[in-house]
Amino acid sequence: MTGTHRPQPLTKKSQVFEVLRAGGRIVAGHRPGLLQLLGPDDSSIPAWQTALKAAQASSARSGDTHEPQ
Repeated sequence: MTGTHRPQPLTKKSQVFEVLRAGGRIVAGHRPGLLQLLGPDDSSIPAWQTALKAAQASSARSGDTHEPQ
């Protein structure tokens, strides 16, 4: 397959945590009920909703607050 290369979405909670540790955050998406992962530079990082929700739930239990804004 040729053309523009799109980054593969993050599919695992651990991958999302790596972005969060680097300064990223999880925010409310453009549509109700959807989440979006932003990198430290506020660029959108493709990630599965299940990975985002799992990371968000785990961080809330541990006391971290990466809640949607």
